[in-house]
Amino acid sequence: MIEIAKILKPQGIKGEVKAQPSTNVLAVFKSVQNVRIGFKEYQIERLSLRQGFLYIKFKGIDTRNQAEELRNCSIEIDKDLLVEIKGNEFLIDDLIGMVLYSTKGELVGQIVDVVNYGSCDIFVIENNDRQYQAPYVEDVFIKDGDKLVVDSEKFKEVVI
Repeated sequence: MIEIAKILKPQGIKGEVKAQPSTNVLAVFKSVQNVRIGFKEYQIERLSLRQGFLYIKFKGIDTRNQAEELRNCSIEIDKDLLVEIKGNEFLIDDLIGMVLYSTKGELVGQIVDVVNYGSCDIFVIENNDRQYQAPYVEDVFIKDGDKLVVDSEKFKEVVI
């Protein structure tokens, strides 16, 4: 299972919720009919995207009180339902825990977190009990199959 959104609050009195998408691939929401929240399956009755937020009505959630019980819960789907990833794209779920090596074969570190402050994704990389942050830049992080290889020289220019 993979998180695709987090429910922020109830919206209105008819059981609708407001959610923050956890993905920038919004096409996933058009193809998904059933989701899991906690240990329970829910069917999406209606979904709209407005001003960067999702507004979702689940079948069987018909009152504000029922919607309130879903506050701060994660909306998850099977990873197999995601649209095919292409080019230099990765799922954050796949990046966390990935061990990075340089183009020369030297250990760079392990990605322990991915954060986004607005302009781009920032990799938090740990090596020898020290943490470094580096913005994802295609010239620095080169996709090699299902892993990333780091250009050592360019990495030194962007690492914090």
